[in-house]
Amino acid sequence: MPLMQPPVALASCERSLRDLLTVALRAKFGTDWISHVFDADDVTKLRNKQTVEQKRRTRRGVVAVPANLIEYAEFTQLARLINTHWEALNGALGTKKEITVLLDRFEALRNTVAHSRELLPFEEELLSAIAGEIRNRVTIHISGQDPAGEYFPRIELVRDSFGNSAETAEEIQPQMFSLRTNTTLRPGDVVTFTCRGADPQNRGLHWAFQTPDGVRHTADDGATDGEAVEWTWEVTRFHIHAQATFGVILTSDGDYHRYGVTNYDALAAFVYEVLPPLS
Repeated sequence: MPLMQPPVALASCERSLRDLLTVALRAKFGTDWISHVFDADDVTKLRNKQTVEQKRRTRRGVVAVPANLIEYAEFTQLARLINTHWEALNGALGTKKEITVLLDRFEALRNTVAHSRELLPFEEELLSAIAGEIRNRVTIHISGQDPAGEYFPRIELVRDSFGNSAETAEEIQPQMFSLRTNTTLRPGDVVTFTCRGADPQNRGLHWAFQTPDGVRHTADDGATDGEAVEWTWEVTRFHIHAQATFGVILTSDGDYHRYGVTNYDALAAFVYEVLPPLS
């Protein structure tokens, strides 16, 4: 069985490439980097995709979609940006010839999955291996922007079931971020968090979830261990607060942590408004 199943491998690899391009091209061109790397027609098409996504998902209960237009680019566009702006990536992916071969093979396998055709066992292994290698290279590179990041893990993604995430805030802060969601909850509501992390040292990862009443939750069955986990928060009356903060905490195996006093390595905080039950 591959380390990552095909859907996870696709999401992980593309997430890593989008993160890398955002970090590298924003550094080169500034906050309006999208307009420098796409022509006007492509920018319009990306904005139209964003608008369609907002309208479609709002009807399904999602309150936020990614603000960064790179989230709406196709894989072929990502690959083209990597090829065109290779020098801006500062050697993050290794040699250009090598990464081109990997991306071409990945795209072929990706298309098979996207069209609901099953991969053979060795193709699943290959897809997982390519995704893992690219993600590790990106993790090491982005972590390298912060000297401590070469040792401590980073959060790749935390998204709640309303669509709120670092992506929607147009932020990439691998160690810590806080997001005011502008979402109102009441006791009885349920929010699911999808989490993914990576460690440059390939250590085991552990997640904890802190509700607004200050209680930290983990699972005894291992459900909160690993690179990718999900957790469901059931809102209660003890969570009522005008600024109710839900914390997602990432920690790696080992004796040393980025925030040694509190013994954790990365944190994502989501701020909600939790009101009393309707009378």
